[in-house]
Amino acid sequence: MDEWPRPTGARRFWERTHLVIFAVVGLVLVGVVGVLNLAILLVTLRRWRELETAGGLPTAGAASNVRMIDRIPSFSARALDGVTVTERTLLGKETLVGFFSITCRACAEAVPVFAGHAERLRAAGGISVAIVHGDDSAESALAAMLGDVMDIVIAEDSKAELSQRYGAKHYPTYAWYGPDGMVTSAGVGVAALRTEPVAP
Repeated sequence: MDEWPRPTGARRFWERTHLVIFAVVGLVLVGVVGVLNLAILLVTLRRWRELETAGGLPTAGAASNVRMIDRIPSFSARALDGVTVTERTLLGKETLVGFFSITCRACAEAVPVFAGHAERLRAAGGISVAIVHGDDSAESALAAMLGDVMDIVIAEDSKAELSQRYGAKHYPTYAWYGPDGMVTSAGVGVAALRTEPVAP
């Protein structure tokens, strides 16, 4: 019976070389896939942070950090028109307080929605307040836009002391207060504000 010729030394060398090549190619492909996954993760995290900074993360129904049991906090601030505003300025009437940031793209889109609420609230004897966060916010286009539609506009620097007093951490955030200074409704984002009644 004839036998298959046994592999020569050269043939065995090439077979082993092919196996090594296949293994190296496989490792390279695994490495490339790993690098691509890492790049996608980094891009996703960066986009997430951009959205958080821009105030775009909160969606309809997102919870606000302003709690329903909260009262208007004690504060004293100078509005853009030079008038000193305190919590006593807001007591005794329905009040809408909006929190905005000059780095928030969604905040500019929210201005017309706030304007509609502010106009109806003003007609009912209430008052609207806009707190604009960010360095040089007093000179910002956002503050100018809000100055045309809100009764009181207060600018605060990057320390956000006033926003922290109210418990606002995202922008835009809003809170309705009753005449007794207690929160009656609060939320985050433009979509949430659109679902609010004209006056709580």
